[in-house]
Amino acid sequence: MENILVVHKLNKAIGKDKILRNVSFSVPKGKICAFIGPNGAGKTTTIKSIMGLFRYNSGEITVNGLNTKKIASHKFIGYVPEKENFPKVKARSFIRMMASLSGMKRRDIKTEIKYYERVFDIKNRLHINLNSMSSGQKKKVMIIQSLIHDPELIIMDEPTENLDPDTRDTFYKLMNKLKKCGKSIFISTHNLDEIQNYADYIVVLIHGQVKIEFNHQRGVDLHRVYNKYKDKVRI
Repeated sequence: MENILVVHKLNKAIGKDKILRNVSFSVPKGKICAFIGPNGAGKTTTIKSIMGLFRYNSGEITVNGLNTKKIASHKFIGYVPEKENFPKVKARSFIRMMASLSGMKRRDIKTEIKYYERVFDIKNRLHINLNSMSSGQKKKVMIIQSLIHDPELIIMDEPTENLDPDTRDTFYKLMNKLKKCGKSIFISTHNLDEIQNYADYIVVLIHGQVKIEFNHQRGVDLHRVYNKYKDKVRI
C-alpha cells in the first residue's frame, strides 16, 4: 500500500522533557486515518512538526516522498489547526487570501467559495469579521480554507470540535466524498465513537510513543483498542 505521509523516528524534547520518542507511522493514500491518544500524548506536537511549525530534534517526515523541510512538499497539504489565530479580516477575505497563497486563480477561488459556503451553510456569515464569529463558525472557515485548493493530504487537529451535530454529519460525509476522489485525510481526535465509523486506519500515540497502527474495520470497538494501550490515562 502506497503512503502519502511517512513519519520516521521523530524525536522532540523541550529541555529534559521528551515530548516525542522515536515516533514512526505512515498514512496510506486515499484513506481516512485517525490519530488518537490522551491529552498530552504529543499529537498536536507531531502535527505541528509535520507542518513545519515546530522544530524537532531528529527524525524525518515526508509527504509524497518529499521531505517536509522542503517548501514544495506543503503544496500537497491542507491544514486545520487545533486552535485558530485569525487576523482582523472578514471571513471571505481570509479564505481568498489563503487560496491565493496556494496559487489558485481568482475565478476558481470564487467558484470554490460558493461551493463550500453551500456545503457548510455559512454564506450569510462570510461577510463579517472572523473574530466576531462563533467558535463553530470559525471552525467551518478553517475547514473551508484547508480544502479550497484541492490538496492531496488533509491534516486536521480536532476538526469537529465546536461543531453542531448536523455540521459534524456534513463534515464526515464530505470527508468520505473526498476519500472516494483519492484524497488522504489525517484526523487527530478524542471522539472515538465518532471516528470509528469513518476511519480506515488508526494510529495510537501514548506518552509520545506510537503504541500501534493498524487497518481499521467497521464494527471494531476503538475504545477496547485504546484502553489496551492507554496505561490508565484518561482520554
